[in-house]
Amino acid sequence: MIKNKVMSDKLLIMRIVYDDVRDLKNIVETLTKFIDEGLFEIGQDGIRLVAVDKAHVSLINIELYKELFKEYEVEDEFKFGFNSQYLAKILSIAKRKEEISIESDSPERVKITLGGALNRVFIINNIQVSPPEVPEVNLEFEVKASLSSKAFKTTINEISAVTDTVDIIAVEDKVILKGEGKEGSQIENEFSKDTGAISDMEFKNEAKSPYDVNYLSDILSLTNLSDYTRLI
Repeated sequence: MIKNKVMSDKLLIMRIVYDDVRDLKNIVETLTKFIDEGLFEIGQDGIRLVAVDKAHVSLINIELYKELFKEYEVEDEFKFGFNSQYLAKILSIAKRKEEISIESDSPERVKITLGGALNRVFIINNIQVSPPEVPEVNLEFEVKASLSSKAFKTTINEISAVTDTVDIIAVEDKVILKGEGKEGSQIENEFSKDTGAISDMEFKNEAKSPYDVNYLSDILSLTNLSDYTRLI
């Protein structure tokens, strides 16, 4: 048990503290667009969430390493099942940088505390959520590249001004994001190692795929804690 920490009259079995609730708030708000219920698997090395979106189009895999947290005390894996809309509503109360603690003394409930001038405490039920069944598929990808998350999001926002679709094109030493709108309007941005917009890249063959701009924009909201976004 975690010593000297009590939620009621019981010793805690899990306690984590993060110094800016806005980051977690952003993640959960984004998840509401893709899933109704989620499962945070809180292990000794960090937190993981794996989910399949409602349309069964995308696999979402989020990993938050323990080093990101101000405090991280987990003895055994704790599974925190939640309703995404309900959890987002709780976190929406935070309007500025505030500390958040998540703790539990029982597998049946979770206590969330939002710090600040006034502590706000919520005790919610830990609901049963089954992890998604994800088949193991061995896929060969033509390109793997890590793009600057900030530059990627900026480009997608710019392209959304002229079109709903973006082409992601990979050539030998760079990745190109291209959008073509009506009346000949066009936006094209290049990412390369020379500019620092790509940290690493593995290339086999040229590749090109179209994507929905709004969908990508929602997905990229999950990258606020990451400097680079991996494309495969």
